[in-house]
Amino acid sequence: MKYLIFSDTHGDRTEFQAILNHYQNNPEIASIFYNGDSQFESDDPIWENVHVVLGNMDPFASDYPIENIYKNKIDNIIIYQTHGHLAYINNGFEKLDRLAERYHANIVLFGHTHVILAEKYNGKLFINPGSTTYPRGPRRSIGGTYVILTVSKTEFIVEYFSRNFKEISFLRQVFSR
Repeated sequence: MKYLIFSDTHGDRTEFQAILNHYQNNPEIASIFYNGDSQFESDDPIWENVHVVLGNMDPFASDYPIENIYKNKIDNIIIYQTHGHLAYINNGFEKLDRLAERYHANIVLFGHTHVILAEKYNGKLFINPGSTTYPRGPRRSIGGTYVILTVSKTEFIVEYFSRNFKEISFLRQVFSR
């Protein structure tokens, strides 16, 4: 199965909606995850069928959850999703890893840093899709990014895509389960 993961659009509704429109009716996409900092209200209809968490730039006093747990028995995965700011992700994976461990997650989704990342840590796959709107880090010249995660019985495939829906092939990573 495939999972769409994006984050940190910071009010860019046009880009956000374009990504949703491109994938929302795709039967290959099992679930859609948004890792915070949309700056949209939590009751916005845009969130229909999207797993979303609170970002540090989202409206104050909104009803976004701080974290989500997603389980898919077919894929035998547990995904822990949070924005990352409350787990002090800028200081490393340790706190985020402990939070995910409470749920026995094998995949951890986060945003906040705007820096693309797919890395195994302490037996879990950590994924930051970067930002579609304000990319940062050493690969920011690529432009805005999001991720399609493919899960099979033996591996996780992380593919990064540009804002124009083209795969950035040199960023593709394959991890054993």
